[in-house]
Amino acid sequence: MKPTLLLAATLLALNLTTPLAVNAADKEPVEIKELFKRAHPELADKEVLVKRIELQPGASAPPHVHPGMVTGYVERGSLEFQLKDEPLLKLKAGDTFFEPPGSYHMVARNPDATNVTVVIAFVVNPKGAPLSTPLEGHGKH
Repeated sequence: MKPTLLLAATLLALNLTTPLAVNAADKEPVEIKELFKRAHPELADKEVLVKRIELQPGASAPPHVHPGMVTGYVERGSLEFQLKDEPLLKLKAGDTFFEPPGSYHMVARNPDATNVTVVIAFVVNPKGAPLSTPLEGHGKH
């Protein structure tokens, strides 16, 4: 009787945890959500955006360039961040970074194997321009 009860409890536990594992695996490695978008009040050719970027454990964004300026705030977790020809920065929750317009953003990576990283990005972008453009030939980091 006890082996049967143990088997039933094990199967029940597996059944309850399996959907959670499947849901976690379904997450995109990097998710970007627009929180705010408005025309710049003083510059007719610019718009102001606020984005929430969630990087799953170990995830990275491919190298890219932004046409506008970006100020970022690491809300949660840690972030490895590098612009072209600059040293790699290891940022943690509460840290900020800045990307001038046209900067080559070579590394944007969550180095943590278990925790999600959340970044809030404040962007002043040319009106109607994409937030970023991939850099060809640089691969993923």
